[in-house]
Amino acid sequence: MQTFFDPKSVAVIGVPSRTGVGSFNNVETMLRYGYKGRIYPINPKADEICGLKAYPSVLDIPEPAELAVISVGRDRVMPLFQQCIQIGIKRVVIISQGFSDADQIGTDLQEQIVSLAKENGVRIVGPNTMGLMNNYNRFTTGFVDLPVPEKFSPVSLIAQTGYIQIASVDYSYNGFGKAIDIGNTSDVDFADAIEYFGEDPETEVIAIHMEGMKRGQTFLEIASGVTLKKPIVVLKTGRSRFGAQAALSHTGSLVGEDAVFDAAFEMAGVIRARDTIDFKDALKALACFGEMAGPNIAVITVTGAGGIMAIDVCEEEGLKLAKLPQGLSEKLREGVPEWLHVGNPIDIWPIGMIGGDYPGAVDTALTALLQSPDVDGIVLIIPAMNSPLHLDIADLSGVVSEVRNKVGNKKPIAAFLYADEEVEYPEKYEAVDAVGSFASAEQCVRALSVCYQYHKSRTRQLPSVREFGIDSKRADILLEKGRKDKALTGEDALGLLEAYGIPVAKGIIAKNWNGLETAAKKLEYPLVLKLAGSRFLHKSEWGGVKTGIATIDDLRVAFHEMSENVRRVDPTAEIECFQLQEQAMGRELLLGLKRDPQFGHVIACGMGGIYTEVFRDVSRAIVPIDCSGAEKMIKSLKMYPLLKGVRGEAPADVGTLLDILERLSYLALSVGDISELDVNPLMVSENGCTAVDGRILW
Repeated sequence: MQTFFDPKSVAVIGVPSRTGVGSFNNVETMLRYGYKGRIYPINPKADEICGLKAYPSVLDIPEPAELAVISVGRDRVMPLFQQCIQIGIKRVVIISQGFSDADQIGTDLQEQIVSLAKENGVRIVGPNTMGLMNNYNRFTTGFVDLPVPEKFSPVSLIAQTGYIQIASVDYSYNGFGKAIDIGNTSDVDFADAIEYFGEDPETEVIAIHMEGMKRGQTFLEIASGVTLKKPIVVLKTGRSRFGAQAALSHTGSLVGEDAVFDAAFEMAGVIRARDTIDFKDALKALACFGEMAGPNIAVITVTGAGGIMAIDVCEEEGLKLAKLPQGLSEKLREGVPEWLHVGNPIDIWPIGMIGGDYPGAVDTALTALLQSPDVDGIVLIIPAMNSPLHLDIADLSGVVSEVRNKVGNKKPIAAFLYADEEVEYPEKYEAVDAVGSFASAEQCVRALSVCYQYHKSRTRQLPSVREFGIDSKRADILLEKGRKDKALTGEDALGLLEAYGIPVAKGIIAKNWNGLETAAKKLEYPLVLKLAGSRFLHKSEWGGVKTGIATIDDLRVAFHEMSENVRRVDPTAEIECFQLQEQAMGRELLLGLKRDPQFGHVIACGMGGIYTEVFRDVSRAIVPIDCSGAEKMIKSLKMYPLLKGVRGEAPADVGTLLDILERLSYLALSVGDISELDVNPLMVSENGCTAVDGRILW
């Protein structure tokens, strides 16, 4: 990867002879950007391009260039790529479009190029890409003439578009240090780029624009390691159905289920931005502040309304208002009326104006807050004005700088500088260590939240997966049957769960009334009667579940009613068998597994029963999970307070529920070819947990 970003020589293939106004000439943009390496333009119709000798073919250049940039129609790419291989070029950027981003012909051509590259040890960026940019050595492969930044941040970008490189002023803080557009990810992909930037000493923050994903499990493995030392921020697009279709057209990437990406990012310690504003603010916060060691923040504001705006965002962002340092309130109230309340947020305006020393009040408050072990970060809401009538309050950057030097730490200060909004004011404040300005009080809070997220990510414990004893003999028999039939339902599905130590309801399968009558003698009332078999996976639609059966007469009535229900829905449907179970009581939960094509098995937990798809109260995680991960899933549910017990109800046996989630995760690791698994419902009560219905698909 290093060669892509720092080549000593570049062959530019397909460069137009036209230069100047209206041209899209890679050689010209390289030279204007300040690249100092050797450039070999390839154009059989030109003798010279931008003052450099042009060569009719890549085979004619005096050395095997370290990098080739191909920008021609897709039908001409393959023969030119073969020439690169022939002379020993090992790194190639294919700018051209029309491959997997277009049609099947393009997809096939891309696969042929990738296959040839692998055979010859060549790495490819693209197709359908702007390529790379490195501001540290003034190198770009782009065909768009961009201004050379005088300063730039230590943030490196990985994107599936060149648009963000071009619009870096809109998406970054002071521009990107390095950037790569991986385009169709035919070869070099997110995992490769993250691994490179993770070891790159010039990269402090990694920014990602993502539409879709290939090699998802490799991405998780690499990103999980990188986020222990550097933050990764992702702007994942294609969340909606139409966005997903557009992403497939744009880069040929399968976008996947958005909730699964959330679970994957959380597992890897990756911070997800909600939108482009969030993305830019997160990158700025991490570049200015790094991490914030805790969730406790203080607010200094000249406006009570601004303080309330900041408070409103704190809880949803996982932050808390810090306790004010001992004695600060009394110190700020010296010389002001007794009725003046001082709390957090600190309304500094009346304190400064009535006390006659506004800058001094800010100094006092800021110093105490930065020194306090109970405060992790500060939101500063103050005006920045140019009026000659307000010069005494217009610019407090000097006060902030003096306090920072006096205190000496680097606790983050997120400043909302409102009013005239002159460029010079943010620059003055941001010249102070660990100070950054943002466009609103809410954005200040979110910026600090990102830094706390990164702290939690960097210091997180990786899952400690338990191994469980299982009934291997029983499991092997059921797995053989499931793989043959492509499914296990009813008692077979519950049998596999039980083999992995998951408690299940006692039940018996019966084909007719006589069988049910015999089965009832072996079970304890109350009972539940269900339709069984692959035809009746959604039993409620068939009137196929009857609970609270207290006697044999109740069972007979339920049998006849259920048979009639089936005939009414579909006279041609045949009932293969019935399932009779001892009734379990409690709250209904849903547990499940689904094998994602990118990230492997996803485990789910949420509200179960017939309203599962109505309320959609479900949490997800990537397998494997440990007890801590299982607990996090449970606590994220809206129904979690019900499990803790409300209005005098006894709390549910959450300990057993956590154990079951761990065992289900272990099952997924052990039986990797399961496509889907549903336990719906799992009955959870104060006395334990019982799986009463299940379905497993291959």
